Amino acid sequence: MNKTKIIIILAAILVIAAGCVAWAKLASTTKIALVNFQQFQSTSFIKSNTDNFIKYEDVSLEELDKLGDYDFVLGFGMGMKATAEQRAQIQAAADKGVPVYIYAATNPENAICNLDSIQKEQVSAYIGNGNKKNYQSLARYIRQDIDKKTFFVTPPDSLVEIADDVLYHLDENMSFKTVAEYEAYLKKLNIFKEGAPKVAVVGGLNDPFSGNRDNIDSMIVSFQNAGTNIYPVSSGMKRLDFLKEINPDAVIYFAHGRLAMGQADAAVEWLKEKNIPIFSPLSILQTKDEWMNDPMGMFGGFMSQSVVMPELDGAIYPYVINAQEIDKDGVYVFKAIPDRLKSFTQIVSNFISLKHKSNADKKISIYFFKGAGQETLTAQGLETMPSLYNVLLRLKAEGYKVDNLPATEKEFEKLLMTQGEVLSPYAEGAFDSFLNNGKPALIEKSQYESWINQSLSKELYAEVVNTYGEAPGAYMSVQKDNKSYLAVARIQLGNIALLPQPMAGLGGDVFAIVHGAKSPPPHTYIGAYLWSQYEFKADAMLHFGTHGSLEFTPQKQVALGSNDWPDRLVGTIPHFYYYTIGNVGESMMAKRRSYATTISYLTPAFMESNTRSQFKTLQEKIRDYYKTDEARQPQASLMVKKIAVEMGLHRDLRLDSVLTKPYSTEDIERIENFAEEISNEKMNGHLYTMGVPYTPEKILSSVMAMSADPIAYSLAALDRQRGKVTEVQLKNKAFFTQHYLEPAKTLVRQILGGKAVNNALICSVAGLTEDDLTEAKTILNPPRRGMMGGGSSSTQKPAAMGGKPTAAKPSGGHPSSIPKDGNKPANMGADKPSHPQNADTAKQSKPATASMGGKDKPKTPEYTKEQKDRARAISEIERTINNITAYKTGLEQSPELEMKAIINAFAGGYIAPSSGGDAVANPNAVPTGRNLYAINAEATPSEVAWDKGMALVNATLDQYKKEHGEYPRKVSYTFWSSEFIESEGATIAQALYMLGVEPVRDAFGRVSDLQLIPTETLGRPRIDVVVQTSGQFRDLAASRLSLITRAVEMAASAKNDKYDNLVSKSTVEIERQLVEQGISPKDARAMSTQRVFGGINGMYGTGIQGMVTSGDKWESEKEIADTYINNMGAVYGGEKEWGEFKAGLLRAVLHNTDVIVQPRQNNTWGALSLDHVYEFMGGMNLAVRDVTGKDPDAYFADYRNRNNVKMQDLKEAIGVEARSTIFNPEYVKEVMKGGSSSASQITEVVTNTYGWNVMKPNVIDNEMWDQIYDVYVKDKMNLGTQEFFKKENPAALQEITAVMMETARKGMWKATDQQLNDVAKLHTDLVKEFGSTGSGFSGSNGKLQDFISKKVSADDAKVYNQQLQNMKTANASSDAAKNGMVLKKDQVAGQGEQGEKNSLNGIIIVGVVLVVFVILLIVLKKKRKSSK
Repeated sequence: MNKTKIIIILAAILVIAAGCVAWAKLASTTKIALVNFQQFQSTSFIKSNTDNFIKYEDVSLEELDKLGDYDFVLGFGMGMKATAEQRAQIQAAADKGVPVYIYAATNPENAICNLDSIQKEQVSAYIGNGNKKNYQSLARYIRQDIDKKTFFVTPPDSLVEIADDVLYHLDENMSFKTVAEYEAYLKKLNIFKEGAPKVAVVGGLNDPFSGNRDNIDSMIVSFQNAGTNIYPVSSGMKRLDFLKEINPDAVIYFAHGRLAMGQADAAVEWLKEKNIPIFSPLSILQTKDEWMNDPMGMFGGFMSQSVVMPELDGAIYPYVINAQEIDKDGVYVFKAIPDRLKSFTQIVSNFISLKHKSNADKKISIYFFKGAGQETLTAQGLETMPSLYNVLLRLKAEGYKVDNLPATEKEFEKLLMTQGEVLSPYAEGAFDSFLNNGKPALIEKSQYESWINQSLSKELYAEVVNTYGEAPGAYMSVQKDNKSYLAVARIQLGNIALLPQPMAGLGGDVFAIVHGAKSPPPHTYIGAYLWSQYEFKADAMLHFGTHGSLEFTPQKQVALGSNDWPDRLVGTIPHFYYYTIGNVGESMMAKRRSYATTISYLTPAFMESNTRSQFKTLQEKIRDYYKTDEARQPQASLMVKKIAVEMGLHRDLRLDSVLTKPYSTEDIERIENFAEEISNEKMNGHLYTMGVPYTPEKILSSVMAMSADPIAYSLAALDRQRGKVTEVQLKNKAFFTQHYLEPAKTLVRQILGGKAVNNALICSVAGLTEDDLTEAKTILNPPRRGMMGGGSSSTQKPAAMGGKPTAAKPSGGHPSSIPKDGNKPANMGADKPSHPQNADTAKQSKPATASMGGKDKPKTPEYTKEQKDRARAISEIERTINNITAYKTGLEQSPELEMKAIINAFAGGYIAPSSGGDAVANPNAVPTGRNLYAINAEATPSEVAWDKGMALVNATLDQYKKEHGEYPRKVSYTFWSSEFIESEGATIAQALYMLGVEPVRDAFGRVSDLQLIPTETLGRPRIDVVVQTSGQFRDLAASRLSLITRAVEMAASAKNDKYDNLVSKSTVEIERQLVEQGISPKDARAMSTQRVFGGINGMYGTGIQGMVTSGDKWESEKEIADTYINNMGAVYGGEKEWGEFKAGLLRAVLHNTDVIVQPRQNNTWGALSLDHVYEFMGGMNLAVRDVTGKDPDAYFADYRNRNNVKMQDLKEAIGVEARSTIFNPEYVKEVMKGGSSSASQITEVVTNTYGWNVMKPNVIDNEMWDQIYDVYVKDKMNLGTQEFFKKENPAALQEITAVMMETARKGMWKATDQQLNDVAKLHTDLVKEFGSTGSGFSGSNGKLQDFISKKVSADDAKVYNQQLQNMKTANASSDAAKNGMVLKKDQVAGQGEQGEKNSLNGIIIVGVVLVVFVILLIVLKKKRKSSK
């Protein structure tokens, strides 16, 4: 080749290369990376761009290594969860010259920007005024002025000011500054309806002016077609002004935070004043199919903003109506889900119609809860029968059509027990009687199936048929005139229908849940709800009392869809739920999973145990001991010991009973504190009756319970800081009572007696000055940190204390160190709030605009822990003293306020929001009659909770080391929803601190990150944890469970620790055990850091209670342990494996568990009075014992007194509870002032005592059963207990005696022959006089029935067995049979109650049997061959 050609080729190459360089520099496509944007946000940018030489691409946080390939990086910093490594990748791209702007950063570390100040201002302004024109101009500005392209450039237009604070309609080019302008526009279009209801719409994820608005248009059209005038508002700071101008009948808020930032409380007050309900429908950031298949529904910060925060405004109905759809261009756009939008429109219309319909014409379905057979109505803390009767009387007085209401409460009770029965599947005889006397609604099969077709998808109904057979099923069904009918119990009193909630499952003999098995409710359950919708046509639905099972039926956790049972069964009927303040955690399930507006009610009144006189002699001997010189102390100690042993106190405290061996001073102090604790224990007696105020005495004792402790403990805390008292003195409960508690009680009495309350009194009581009060407020309410200097301050109280938290507003700002250069387009306005197509949200809070090199930020004052503790003590004293009279007024007014709230609810009104918790734990929950709310899970554990968690961990470790001489290797924690809400995450804090990990808070106080605590700082090893979560906690705080998993991973991989790393050792051992089980090393490694477990198939409980109480279904505790480990074997540590069942994993994780911890935050229950304690804490204990071969130590983390949290040994706690309640004559007398529900409290305690005997036998002594026998069978205190039970609730005493006999039959109570004969005689006499209960321990337990029969005379046994036979067997000659109605034989084995007890369906059982049969044949065949 000659030189010329070479030169030409080289020249051509150079020209091409130069051309390529020139093209890349001057003309190539501008590539813009969108980082951390939700899909709908990206859509608005993409859809607005029409230039072929500009291209947007989404880049995930996992793909940040690609940023160097882009010409501009635009990131959305709000909620960005970037790791330090990912931040470094973004910074590296910026350092290499790629223009980067991460805006709206809620974490200052994410606020990365290398634009000059002019560029940043211009980009921010285009985004901040988000609409299609501005987004197009943004893309062109980036190409022209930042990417510096020369060719194929279209100059950006001037900024088009956003249509801010306006109303809008279907034409996106139209907006209206006033309501009058908007209405004139509607009239011009002939679509305004004079006198029609007004519906205001505010909020929304997608901006109505950004192009992605199909869902908005669909909603406008839907409500217009429903006959309303709809008023869509696009506004941030003027929402409340618009609402006042519109004066709507209902408000629809597409929520992202509070309704009116900066005016949150004013908005609530306005809604109360105008009595306007507010609805908060949901938009899902997934496609419809993704959402339908997502068991979580919604998660994390998005759930907090969309569901949790609007609840603080009293918003209701978190009802999904919008999802995303991928359009023809492959981008995500919002679309309404047609059937759900139609239903939601009907729901709002139904609420509005309640405002206008006369009371006489309204139909109300009221669902109540009762056990099977003769069990009375039940609701937590509520005397249910008279309460329901009082509601009906009030409804009648308010003009509702309540026909044929019995004249007396007793007649009403008889009516409900006859026509409102819930029947056990085996009680065929009882069903026969029910058909004759119960007057059930008979729903013909074709009618029922027509309702099914209107309500359920084919897939959902197929689950029912596969489990229970074709309608009407075998349970609660009859044949009549060759037609099949479903029998639904209901009492119809004119326009009021009372329905017992049917059993949510028909329990069988198999308690181990099969992973993936469906657990739908049976036909009769479905029928009871569809009857209200389609036959009765109810205008409103009320669930009466805490709680039923509807909200615990499958499937999604929140943001339910059309294949979720609560969504389908409630339908479009406005739903209300009368709910105790004492169970705020589970109330959230009612709100979020069944769309209920909760109406809170009081707990039973509080009083002291009045047991001090029982310990008078003991206390005298203890005082003598302290006064005695050292030489004679052993003898004085023996005197104390003699009395303590006689009283049985040694058993509760695990002390010896050798009367010749003196107790130590420490032992005597424990006895003294134990006696003092029992004396001061708060107790409830008879239950609360709706509409009936506490007596003046109960008002006083309840106010005392709410007020005295906070004052006393806070004064003691101040004195401890001042050095006036020592920690040792304060640990002596007698000293504390004398020096702090009794003076506090005196002060409360004086204030209730009229003593003036002012700052002078507060300062005098606490030894403070006015400046001290002011300083405490400043310390506890510092200015909130903005992203840059400034920001807003908040003096709001935490939600758990009755305040309503609002997110601080991060401020914008310009870092002056970045030079101002570049070109500013004409007409460019000042920096606008930057918001990603979320117009209303961003208008309320300007984003962070911090970047590198910014000037110093004003520093928030840092206070020491001592300063904060002092401020909290001062604040508690001030708050309590100022509110003592308000507490009294609140308690007095609550019964009437509850009644008014129900009447107002049925009138379509607004129910104001309220925090929850019993009145002692959270006085702000009073007055009642309000709509309960929770806390923002993302902000937990709070700073106060963290302090409590650390203190409790230290107490746990001190106690364990003292008893065992070493640290525990692993600690199990139970996560419960109500404790989480009321303590703000103190148990989460315990788990984190035990691992040696601490929370990292962002500028808004949210915990989104973690960091290791060096073991040198800890001063101890990292200790492993295992967590069992209730389904309620899982649904409320899924992100916190992921946090625990991350903490375990960090702790397990921690290096260079000064002390041992037991987390790492445990992880290695779990991996080894999994590999031994046959799991691959890779999978075993991945599974080895899982520590969070819960119910499989999304169930809410453990599914073992039914097994435990069915003593004839198990012989060894191992069977129960295996069932528990199976049923709680789903992992809940992260989104990817959420709810997956990992066979063998939980068993491997439980190895080396030395301690179990159960939270206790409520003053109305304890280990004996709440069955879920033995279910969870006991279940974990039994599982650990089965795995490790030893009983773990068991402690309560006691949060009941928020000023004195403590760890308490389980056995000691049981001792306190038993002595202050069921063995305390004062308590028994209080219970006997109540009715049937109050009587059932004793049954519950006895049943749970049996449960503990099964789960952890060493906490229940034989003497405890002896004392139950003495008090309730022999009535040794001469209180008339048997007469009380026979009068109010004979079924309760029948059950108590059955439990006692079963405990003896199982060998757990070593009863004498005389005791057994007496209990059996009482039991059979009750059955003879009142009939068999048809449920409970003796309902279907043939082994127990035989055992009882053998302990009574032959004549008594004969009568007893006949009564049982009558209950079980249908009478072929009955009237029902004569009328052609034949009871179908029950052959159902289904799932259990409340979605928590499931079983194998028939197909699986048959399959298992066939497999076993084939295996047996093969084995036998092989044996024959080998024998040959």
